[in-house]
Amino acid sequence: MAKKKTTARMSGRERRRKRRVRNQILAYITLVLFIVAVAAGIFFAGKFVTGWISDKRHEKQMQEEMEEMSKTDQAERETEETQADLAYTEDDLVTDMAEASIAGMPIEDRVAGLFLTTPEALTDVDNAVRAGDSTKAALAQYPIGGLVYKGSNIQDTDQFTKMLTDTISASKYQLFLILENGAEALPEDLSVYGINMEFADQGNASFRTVTLPSLQNGRTEEGLVTVLIEGEEEGLADACLEAWQNGANLLYVKEGIRAAYAGMLEKIQGNAELEAQVEESLMTIYRVKCGSSRD
Repeated sequence: MAKKKTTARMSGRERRRKRRVRNQILAYITLVLFIVAVAAGIFFAGKFVTGWISDKRHEKQMQEEMEEMSKTDQAERETEETQADLAYTEDDLVTDMAEASIAGMPIEDRVAGLFLTTPEALTDVDNAVRAGDSTKAALAQYPIGGLVYKGSNIQDTDQFTKMLTDTISASKYQLFLILENGAEALPEDLSVYGINMEFADQGNASFRTVTLPSLQNGRTEEGLVTVLIEGEEEGLADACLEAWQNGANLLYVKEGIRAAYAGMLEKIQGNAELEAQVEESLMTIYRVKCGSSRD
């Protein structure tokens, strides 16, 4: 009986020992699994960090490339703008000045800008030797393209210079100041007085200029055509319209300017085609005016 009890007790110890061994094995396995999990975590974390760093490097590289492309594009644009600036000629400048000069003109002023006349016809005086309030009022109502003077308008150089200066001040637009057969009354170059054109031998339409290009048969190198219109008042508007539609830019009316202007305006105003032709004529006129103002 004693022997059996010993055997039973030994079996209990054996069982406990086996349990300890099993528990140790389980602990080792758990530790191994933990180590493996940690190692895997470290591996994947390292891979993620490596990928993130690589992405950041790629992103930075792309940003640098885009900045470089932007700089290149900017440099190309600046080069193109510089080339465009270099290509901008004095002729372009004169054209821009002419466009700016007529941009805000109403049709009434545009039609008036096609006409030349004398200070006497404009102000209704016998012989103009000064430009005062009547000149200012007349130019406000009839803002013509220019005035034609003659020898009788010149008393002396100081008087003539003042008259022209006051006339320029009274006009809201740039004027042609023209001398007709009176150059011998002035001792100096006509341009000193502000005269920018001279008419001579009006009967055969042979004109010449001072600061503008040479006029031959009424035409300058810029294509400016000036025509003298004379006749009865009731026919002036029709004569002006015919000459203008046949290529004349400036219409010189010595007498009857008000009737000629009123008739032309009535025929042109509201007619889109004729109003467009007026703009073309004014561009020709103001290209000459703006060009001569830069001489």
